Amino acid sequence: MSVRESIDPASSLWAWLAFDLWFYRTQRGLSLAQTALVVHVTRATVSNWEAGRLRPRDVYMKRLDEAWKTGGHFERLFMFACSGHDPDWYKQYLQYERGATNIEVYHGKIVPALLQTEAYTRALVADSDQKLDVGKETEARLQRQEILARDEPPYLWVLLDQEVLECRVGGAAVIEEQLAYLIEVGRSPRSAVRIVPRSVGRHPGHDGAIQILRVGSREVAYVGAQLGGRLIEGGDEIAKLALRFAQIGAIAFSKSDSRDLIEQTMRTYADDRVA
Repeated sequence: MSVRESIDPASSLWAWLAFDLWFYRTQRGLSLAQTALVVHVTRATVSNWEAGRLRPRDVYMKRLDEAWKTGGHFERLFMFACSGHDPDWYKQYLQYERGATNIEVYHGKIVPALLQTEAYTRALVADSDQKLDVGKETEARLQRQEILARDEPPYLWVLLDQEVLECRVGGAAVIEEQLAYLIEVGRSPRSAVRIVPRSVGRHPGHDGAIQILRVGSREVAYVGAQLGGRLIEGGDEIAKLALRFAQIGAIAFSKSDSRDLIEQTMRTYADDRVA
């Protein structure tokens, strides 16, 4: 069975879109190359769309609708796929993350996966109610961090609420090590770790975590939710999230003041250990 044949159009809106791209093309007796000419992309790109390995952009769906006279079918399906919850969003997000040149992350509760130490990750996963395999999940998260060890790693801009520093995950020694790693990451000229102080009160980030990636010439984003987040791959929502990230950044401490606060919090944990 080919990758394309394994796609179940009932599994998600993105799978439905991939299936319909193949179905409408083959019903018209068109080859991949002929379809590629219509939308001005390569044959391989169309093949990847149909196999679900790559997600198209709205401009290409509009061209298909115009060429095939489908009454806006692909534009509408693309719109709903972008706005709905995708059970396979994580797999697609990881693909984007590996190719990102710029990553912006805000989190108000825990240290984001890209910056977690092994001990912090293990403690977090072990305490999860999702019954995950601690070893496998920890290894998977640590593998994601390999992008930061490249000769030219992505630029990484991180905003965290002060609450993240004070959330005891795995005990004082574990969180001390984690905070020390945040300081280390923040020293890189390609990274910044800044803290939003508790004193600012409610702010635009309280609606949930935000992650914005620049991949090539486009931006994609992920927004968190209790029972499943959402991957956003275009449209006005990206601009709104970028504005929200900037608003959070405007009320965050500077890099140096953030480092001072992290070090101060570390001393508190150290005092607790010796008390």
